[in-house]
Amino acid sequence: MMSAPLVNELMNNAIVIAKPKDIISKVISDMRDHRVWVVPVINDNGKLVGVLSYRELLERRVSLRSKVSSAMSPPYSISQDSDLTRAMGKILILRVRALPVVDSSMNLVGILTREKVLRYLLDSRLLPRVNISSVMSKPAITIEADEAVARAKWLMIRHGITRLPVLESSKLYGIVSMRDIVERLYYASIPRRSRRGDVVGTEDDILAAPVKAVATTPVITISDNNDIYTAVNVMLDNGISGMPVISGDSVVGVLSSYDVIKTAIKPYEEIPIEAKLADVDENTKSLIEKVITNYVAKINRMTNVIDLKINIKKYEKGGEEKRSKFSVHIMLKDNVNVYAVNEVDWDPVNAVRYAFETLIRRIEREINRVRDTRRRGKMRGGPPTGE
Repeated sequence: MMSAPLVNELMNNAIVIAKPKDIISKVISDMRDHRVWVVPVINDNGKLVGVLSYRELLERRVSLRSKVSSAMSPPYSISQDSDLTRAMGKILILRVRALPVVDSSMNLVGILTREKVLRYLLDSRLLPRVNISSVMSKPAITIEADEAVARAKWLMIRHGITRLPVLESSKLYGIVSMRDIVERLYYASIPRRSRRGDVVGTEDDILAAPVKAVATTPVITISDNNDIYTAVNVMLDNGISGMPVISGDSVVGVLSSYDVIKTAIKPYEEIPIEAKLADVDENTKSLIEKVITNYVAKINRMTNVIDLKINIKKYEKGGEEKRSKFSVHIMLKDNVNVYAVNEVDWDPVNAVRYAFETLIRRIEREINRVRDTRRRGKMRGGPPTGE
């Protein structure tokens, strides 16, 4: 991408900003009112200390009366002096809807959204003229209209996605997003704010309700024979970041702003991943690659990944009925530590998931340990840490 603009030329002001001690329910209310997905968290000096998004709110079971600090992720950001190519690469690697923008002192100065990136790519005619069937995510991960909201939540977390097409009798009924689920849970906790048409009750009632009770309908779709420029115009005109792709009466994929940006560039900051996969079929290999991509994005939102090695081995388990087991070894290096984990399971995809979950728990423990150490230092009158 030639002469890409700088981030400070395209960023917006951050409409919703939180402090670590703010109450989550208030922030969710502001997110809903202003239709934002990503909230920068700053300290009293204006420095970025964390990020709160619908992703964290869906993944972490915290009370809505809790403080933001209990749910926010470690800070990720982009410098205001970086060019757009670098910013797009970071959006792809982190798989985020927006990037907080900071100056050289980590002071928050704005936010760069995927929508702003799409608008620039569209107006500058920098997107390849390709059919959306070649860039959409496929096959589409869907959910039946009568399945529980809890399953929709589980599918989103498991597959690292933010929306699910909802089917009824094999036909598209609607769509459900992370935002839909988090906001319904918010209304469940504060019944007096329930609106006509909302599912009401306890959190358990919401999670047990059928997905069609919280899905958005009718849903905006696009035919698989359209090109990417048409698709981006539809997304921007309707204020959405993704939509189901239809062929006849069937959902054949999902196109998101992430898929569009991915067609424009190769990631500027590629995490060096060395992966040795066992002898598995192509479908399993594809699933493993998706799991790795989603978990690497999550980890890179937590820490700066310098090196990552994954080794998946297949071996026969003895006994009367021989079955193949899979051993997954992961080695990750960040700026401070080297982590190594190993997990075994009969299913190679599950083995990869278990290994990454173990790795994430260890990284979280280290982050919490460092944070607690700094807080104790502040209480003893040590130097400021920026928290």
